[in-house]
Amino acid sequence: KTVNSAFLGSPDLAAWLREAGIQQVVLAGIQTNMCVETTARMGGNLGFEVVVAFDATYTFGLEGPFGWRRSADELAQASAVSLHGGGFASVVMTEEVLTAVQ
Repeated sequence: KTVNSAFLGSPDLAAWLREAGIQQVVLAGIQTNMCVETTARMGGNLGFEVVVAFDATYTFGLEGPFGWRRSADELAQASAVSLHGGGFASVVMTEEVLTAVQ
């Protein structure tokens, strides 16, 4: 991928998933608050059931405007709360994903 969402660009991930009859995606990766969050939001908007395996994501601390700084943990937790609380994705731990597929 070349942008912050796996659903943008080529190949067309949404079309590929739909053609394969896949309705649920599980996300893992770097950065929690950037690519993972953007992909989760877009996936939800496109009608997929999105699950984020929180402990299989990672991010880095950032400095924003006004000298505001947030640690990696703060950013990751904020993403989890926004995604889960906002209804874009179910945020779970990897163990829950693995239990569900057994």
